[in-house]
Amino acid sequence: MKTTIRNRAAAVAIAGTTAAQQPQSVHYPTDAADYADELVIAWGQGNISRVEAFASKGAIAVLSNHGNADATHWDRTGVEGAAGTTYVNYENTVTGETMAVGVSSEAAANGEANAVHKIQFSD
Repeated sequence: MKTTIRNRAAAVAIAGTTAAQQPQSVHYPTDAADYADELVIAWGQGNISRVEAFASKGAIAVLSNHGNADATHWDRTGVEGAAGTTYVNYENTVTGETMAVGVSSEAAANGEANAVHKIQFSD
């Protein structure tokens, strides 16, 4: 099943936190594919604090090194599991590039932070 990931907040400006605002809690989906989708959406929106909530430091470094040009154009193309990791695969509809997002199956099932531990891009 092909799932399209788009910037859900296209019409919403993301404002900085002021002293009067309370930090928002993060809901972590317990389905690994949905968990990966939330990371991809946050990355596409440029929502760094949300990306930091969903991904490990190593995964964040990969995203940072890649850059986020065309980051709102990813379609989910598949999901597969191996050795405790669920790999969620995406294709960029603009560039044709592919991305595999590795999610700790157990951490996602438990609704834990930083369950995305691996991201790999290829042409």
